[in-house]
Amino acid sequence: MAHGIHANGTTTSVPTDAAIHTDRAPASDAGHDLFWDSLPPAVVTALEQPLDPGLVAQRRGRAGKTYDYLEGHVVIDQANHVFGYGGWGYELAGDVTLRQIELVDPATGEVTRSQVYSAPVRVTVPGAPPRADVGFHAVAEATVDGHETACKGAVTDGLKRALRSFGDRFGNGLYGTPATGAPRPATVRAGDGRSAGPVPASSRDESSARTLRTRLVELGAAQGFDETQVRAAVQRRTGRALDALPAAELTTLVDAADRKLRDTRLAPAA
Repeated sequence: MAHGIHANGTTTSVPTDAAIHTDRAPASDAGHDLFWDSLPPAVVTALEQPLDPGLVAQRRGRAGKTYDYLEGHVVIDQANHVFGYGGWGYELAGDVTLRQIELVDPATGEVTRSQVYSAPVRVTVPGAPPRADVGFHAVAEATVDGHETACKGAVTDGLKRALRSFGDRFGNGLYGTPATGAPRPATVRAGDGRSAGPVPASSRDESSARTLRTRLVELGAAQGFDETQVRAAVQRRTGRALDALPAAELTTLVDAADRKLRDTRLAPAA
């Protein structure tokens, strides 16, 4: 189905072949233990794996620096591998919009005009809340082909940005770091305001895990389950004891339990 493009306050149609295509509809999410709907353990395990450096491409960016990124076809291949064919889908969450941008050179006052497409994209995976983000792509050439390329590029960028919220397998670790150098380690401050040095990653992870375990038990209690039942549900769901789970997997369970609790409270009484 064609989607509208707003340009200078008017609406035109996007060619059908420029519209986004969605994978087969995700299967129903059923059969989960107790109080959560969540990603299957195999998917969680796949998401915890590091990104293959061989999948990372590079491009020239601002100030002539080189930036790492993932190409669109690579991200789709990753999603098919992690979630399974037919186990995920994406769609436009609104109109693809053509935006006019004006930039003024502060030194000369010269005005440069350009056109950029934006596209809101929503990703759906059974067992997880929908993920949405907005992609952008500039029009490089004022031709039909140039506009088609930019329109499709905006959709692809939105897809990549939405999938990025699933973690490093989709390139999230490529953001927020210097273009040339390693990520900056987290630090804590001593009482006199001086840096107390990097916080060991293992200490941060264990502290987060303790907090998440407590939160998971609290969410179970809010639905009438005691701690023993919560621990048994975690064991059945993941094959591991609650105290053995890392923070990343606990986050998935806590998010799912919290969402299930909200849905339960919002559901109409029978």
